[in-house]
Amino acid sequence: MMVHHSKQTLYYLCLLTVLLTVTSMGAQESDSTYIRDYSENFLLRVYTVTKSNSLKIENRERERSLDLLPSGLTSLGLGFNYKKFGLGLAFSLPISADQERKFGKTKRLDVQGSMYSKRIGGDAFFQLYESYYNSNPDDFIEWNNDFFPQLPDMRVLSLGVVGFYIFNDERYSYRAAFVRDEIQTKSAGSFLLGIFGNFDQSQTDNGFIPQQFPDSVRSIINLKEFKNLAFGVSVGYAHNFVIRDKFIFGIAVLPGFGYQRVSLTELDGAIRNEDQPAGQILTRAALGYEHRRFFIGITGSVNFRTIDLNPYDFNLATEQFRVTLGHRFKLKKKAKAP
Repeated sequence: MMVHHSKQTLYYLCLLTVLLTVTSMGAQESDSTYIRDYSENFLLRVYTVTKSNSLKIENRERERSLDLLPSGLTSLGLGFNYKKFGLGLAFSLPISADQERKFGKTKRLDVQGSMYSKRIGGDAFFQLYESYYNSNPDDFIEWNNDFFPQLPDMRVLSLGVVGFYIFNDERYSYRAAFVRDEIQTKSAGSFLLGIFGNFDQSQTDNGFIPQQFPDSVRSIINLKEFKNLAFGVSVGYAHNFVIRDKFIFGIAVLPGFGYQRVSLTELDGAIRNEDQPAGQILTRAALGYEHRRFFIGITGSVNFRTIDLNPYDFNLATEQFRVTLGHRFKLKKKAKAP
């Protein structure tokens, strides 16, 4: 069942939300020579966003890897931020008939959200994808078609949450790079410390090898399902580089280590379970430009997770790429009654 164990991950999300609220109380004021706060302005933004959830399965003994991707989809969105609260709504742009023929058509429910205060931050995602294609068929057979082999019955469910503490919140602003309701005026960085929890499950009715491949190839990835529950602690670093007062380049790297429970189901129905160390890394990058009250931003993030159960390696990546054009509107304050 695709939602098995997901309640445990949702529990971590609820716990993180409480910790974010409690820990943010009593945060010190930022150093105004490093950070300018514009959260009292109404920030309006138009953006495009591309999200993905990719999977790579490698058989180390056979020295072969299978790259599985959802068909590409870009959305156009409109959003706002005001007084530390933000909301965005995006609509999928249509794909051409030729793209659908080449890559198939992935059905998806993809929700990704963030919560950042001065001192702490959190990211969460829920992804449910159906229908993938194999992007490297030439590594297995001679493939001369102008479309990629497809797995219309392949389903992937991923849930995850990451929470972290920002040590240098007086001089470093995570929001300046990734939200833009603050402006970093001098370069600064901070160490990060946090927790994470993930649940991943992928299954097919006929295995992960496309039906167009011969039976001799199917034994390389002799699986029809895997699932994994992981949690642990993260330690990392983030830095904003300010260039000539107008440009900002921000990067945050947060590797995590902990425990995970892995389960594999082979094509003949045999099941293997194993407890093992967990590893993941969350990476974010941003490039922005300021011009008076207008700003332009390009941001990208990847949550990369690894699973190892001999002879297979599973590499999963939750990805997001966004281009934003925004404007800060200064609202008139109501005059105080005499």
